[in-house]
Amino acid sequence: MKIKKNNPIVIFIVVAGLLFFLHSLGALGPAEDFLWFLTKPVSSRLYTWGSSFRRFYQDNRSQNELNIQVDKLTKEVAVLTIANSQCLDEIEENKKLRAALKFSQANNFRVVVANVIAKETAVEDSRDLIINRGSNDGLFPGLGLISEEGAIVGKVVEVKAATARACLTTSPNCQLAAAIQNQAKTQGITDGDLGLTIKMNYIPQLEKIAGGDLVITSGLGGNIPRGLVIGRVSRVYNASNEVWQSATIEPLVNFDNLTVVSVVIP
Repeated sequence: MKIKKNNPIVIFIVVAGLLFFLHSLGALGPAEDFLWFLTKPVSSRLYTWGSSFRRFYQDNRSQNELNIQVDKLTKEVAVLTIANSQCLDEIEENKKLRAALKFSQANNFRVVVANVIAKETAVEDSRDLIINRGSNDGLFPGLGLISEEGAIVGKVVEVKAATARACLTTSPNCQLAAAIQNQAKTQGITDGDLGLTIKMNYIPQLEKIAGGDLVITSGLGGNIPRGLVIGRVSRVYNASNEVWQSATIEPLVNFDNLTVVSVVIP
């Protein structure tokens, strides 16, 4: 087999061998130093670019892994927060149920415990509660609603099979037969005032009432028993030239926090 003299492979092998031989003798030292001097800026720049790219890749990879971990932890926190909220809500509801049961047992009341499932405005300045008990549970219009503490907060005005609507004592036309716990045991009718407070009107001028007097249900003319606390007198209006005086009654319960109520059945 003949090898061509101008074969590139042969030429490459011969040149490479010659360069290696000269390098081993040190004859290429000056040329190598000069070549390194020429290529050093380029090689340094390439090394810098390579290092920057490697750091950029590693940083982005670390950032992506961190983002994935943060997203995972955020979802876990959300799940735990929801579970904790549900647990706290159940604890609070059980607390209210126990308080309502304790009050009814202490006063020998027959009650139907109900959850407030909606709050709505029937007319201007009126706030009504919708509860999850109705005629199937023995409810009918005129029954009183009490809070977990035992204060009366309203009365049933409309009943369906499984639900009922009740007006709050602060709503206009939500009237209750009432008595002031003063020396004269002043009788009267309370009515809601603008959905904020309660008014007691047509009190004779000779009756002595004062701020701080407790107002309770009188038990007259209806299905609401006597002795349920309506509120406390906060202001008395008794102009000397008027036949009647009136009083503003402040409820003892925050109606915005009502979630569980008891319906008193006589």
